[in-house]
Amino acid sequence: MFHTTSSASYGAAKSDDVPVICQFDAQQRVECWAGDAAYVSGDASGLAGIASSNGRLRVYTGLRNDPFFFNLPGFRATARAVTAAAPSLTFDAAGCPAVDSATSRALVTQLQTAPDGSPAVDGFANFNVIAIVLEVDKSILTANGPILSVATATYRR
Repeated sequence: MFHTTSSASYGAAKSDDVPVICQFDAQQRVECWAGDAAYVSGDASGLAGIASSNGRLRVYTGLRNDPFFFNLPGFRATARAVTAAAPSLTFDAAGCPAVDSATSRALVTQLQTAPDGSPAVDGFANFNVIAIVLEVDKSILTANGPILSVATATYRR
């Protein structure tokens, strides 16, 4: 469930809550509402998902490639370098190590490349995640102005 409100500007009066609600049945069919303005139900696992009859709400559910890019080999090489250097480092009151600019540049470069200096490789490529993707006509959510507030919650029956 997404609780949404809108306002004309920061600090201005907010609209009433416009909920966007999705629920699944045992067969993983989805039903979604965007306030009173749009409703859709069915199997949303196809690449195009499903759209409400008025076209103001579209839903996709299913496997997607993980969108987060993480250079795992570069991170591991950087962690090994920091661990090896830790005994000779000095730390400030907050526990942060003091390093010179050349060392800092070398560590940042390592985080941005593969250990051999070649381009970084996405360690999360082809890791699938279950996604619920919603496309909602913004006029449904911004009746009181362009500033949108969203709070989410997940409930189990």
